[in-house]
Amino acid sequence: MHTALPSLLSDPLLIVVSLAGLLWALTRRPWRLLQRDALQHAWLGAMVLVALLWTVRATLVGGLVIQLLGATLMVTLFGLPLALLSLFVVDLVSLFGLEFLAGHSWALFDWPSLWVRYTWLALVPALISAGLQALLRRWLPRHPFVFILGHGYFTAGLAALGASAAQAAWRHVMAPGLPFTLADTLAATLILAFGEAFLTGMLVAIFVIYRPQWVATFRDEEYLGNQGEGSG
Repeated sequence: MHTALPSLLSDPLLIVVSLAGLLWALTRRPWRLLQRDALQHAWLGAMVLVALLWTVRATLVGGLVIQLLGATLMVTLFGLPLALLSLFVVDLVSLFGLEFLAGHSWALFDWPSLWVRYTWLALVPALISAGLQALLRRWLPRHPFVFILGHGYFTAGLAALGASAAQAAWRHVMAPGLPFTLADTLAATLILAFGEAFLTGMLVAIFVIYRPQWVATFRDEEYLGNQGEGSG
């Protein structure tokens, strides 16, 4: 969930935060993961899927925008550093798509919105997702069912809620006069969280069962090793 109003699209702090996240991701050299042949196909497919999600959106009265994020899915499949870099590429591609669909020329592109969208649709939910998944790995047993529910459904829903709440608080501080009521924001947030949890959880479940090699954060020796020992 974010706003399409231009008054929120030029805050330099969001640019600094976004650049800091990208710089950190670059220092981790996450592209090394793509040396795995299996992950290359998964990465390309995920990029196309999330770019489509970012291009399709619903705009409510007053400029409140609802669109699925895909950030938790990217973090689960590829880890936080590669997810942050990949989501920036998705941001660029979807911006081009939206601007060309609107019939805008290069001179009319809304370039500042690139950083706002990246902050609220990628960076914040990705960080929340990575933090929640780290807690799940620390405190819950390593079981495929726990992984699917926790890393897929639970994390995706809470990351969407957290990112929406953070943006709503930011919007209230930076532009308190915007025509959004608490009811509008709450309804949009719940719709987004439900959709995000359903889509991410479903895809994570499918990948863990049928293509575990596509999920970099899922390791057979951790989540299946104990199952084999117990059955023996």
